[in-house]
Amino acid sequence: MEAMPRRLAVIDIGSNSGRVVVLEAGDDGALDVVDEMRAPLRLSRALDFEGRLTAAAFETVISSVGDFLAVARGQGADEIRAVGTSAMREARNGGVLAELVRQRFGIPVAIVDGPTEARYGFAGAVYGIDASDGLCVDIGGGSLQITRFVDRQPEQMWTFPFGGLRLTDRFLVSDPPKTAELRQLRREVRSALRAAGVPSLRAGEILVGTGGTVRNLAKLDLRRRVYPVHRLHGYGLPRIRLRRAIGTLADLTLVQRAAMPGVTSGRADSLVAGASALDVVMGWVGADVVTVSGQGLREGVVRGSLLDRLPPADVVRRSSVRALCGRFSRWSEPHARRRARTALALFDALAPGGDPVLREALEHAAQVIDVGATIDVYNRHERSAQVVLESDLQGFPHRLLAVTSVLLRLAERPGASMKAYRPLIDDFSPASLEAAATVLALADEIERRWPNGDDREAVVTAAEGVVHVIAPVSPWWRSEDLVDRTRRAFATDLLIEGLA
Repeated sequence: MEAMPRRLAVIDIGSNSGRVVVLEAGDDGALDVVDEMRAPLRLSRALDFEGRLTAAAFETVISSVGDFLAVARGQGADEIRAVGTSAMREARNGGVLAELVRQRFGIPVAIVDGPTEARYGFAGAVYGIDASDGLCVDIGGGSLQITRFVDRQPEQMWTFPFGGLRLTDRFLVSDPPKTAELRQLRREVRSALRAAGVPSLRAGEILVGTGGTVRNLAKLDLRRRVYPVHRLHGYGLPRIRLRRAIGTLADLTLVQRAAMPGVTSGRADSLVAGASALDVVMGWVGADVVTVSGQGLREGVVRGSLLDRLPPADVVRRSSVRALCGRFSRWSEPHARRRARTALALFDALAPGGDPVLREALEHAAQVIDVGATIDVYNRHERSAQVVLESDLQGFPHRLLAVTSVLLRLAERPGASMKAYRPLIDDFSPASLEAAATVLALADEIERRWPNGDDREAVVTAAEGVVHVIAPVSPWWRSEDLVDRTRRAFATDLLIEGLA
């Protein structure tokens, strides 16, 4: 019997804000967010002259943790974990606050050191990103962590006192900040990176970014682009656009930044400093783009207890697709898997050596096609295409999400305009997309006619310019239109033969 997923909650007592996230966790590291809540804490600014957190800070944390626990228990969390990061570990009385939380609520607070915070941030951020090797940067309110990873495993970690709030308080005393202040901030961050020996990216490696500052910057950039995928996770923020954003934000006063559409509440005062630190890191490591992760430390706390190592990104993608589809009542895993196997067999026969991205997108599209039927059976392709773009699928680069969505739409409406997808699919010819969508349509029509309970597989062979399909389809199926569509797409004849 398949094990029921666990519900866990993580409370993050951060330097800028506190958060609780309730997650449903599978054994393979897949996490579904059940609920999440944020509260401003500002602990980096709540230290007295002796380096102690003030009584008011204690009250804020206790009140916030109490509310976080109510949310966690209200959502049925089986286990609740709490962690404190930069501000708590550096405050002389951080341990006192942790003990007070334990006494009041019965929840121990683990005050993590810099390397542990970096490791958690890496495990949360990189799990759902299509990257094997590179660097992960996590910018919080009090500290900045960088992790070098190889084969999706952490190899070396660095921690710096360069969180957005701390940098703001230390360097940006003017409103708006002066050029000389920004220059000094950048010089300090660059000098620390040099002294610590943070390496440049090697060929084929990428920079992954996580934390509220990074996500807010990506959110601002997305608002200013015509772009088909409206989620931050997996978004590539180019350094050239980041630098333009810094110029715009640095010219505004704090009040003006706070009123700017897209600026997250409570982040207006630290965003310029955090963005400047990110820009320095990108320049130092040689990254033209930072790939944004929508997950981070909180998810890493959970994954650290579930996994010895991060699985490959393609395994994450397939696991995530299954988890997503399983939420929809009309989805049947046996049917979806067989449809996908039939689609891949057809693709390999009709386009041997075909584009691997198209082939994988075809596999995912064949798996999710029935998801849309739960929403609207009459427009299941369109609804499935929307779900692919708008859901929390993990491990997918945005390009692969876009291609998967395109195939679903073209399968139902060949020749439809895909102009909205162009920023991500320009390197695919319309003919190649139409051909892969034809395969999807063909596999789907075969599966729709598959007798319930019949566990046989389609047999697909290719010889002398003819692709031969043997499957238990009805002899009454009029497949001429799909046969003609296949011939136009692949210049190959298709013969479909029913099994007794």
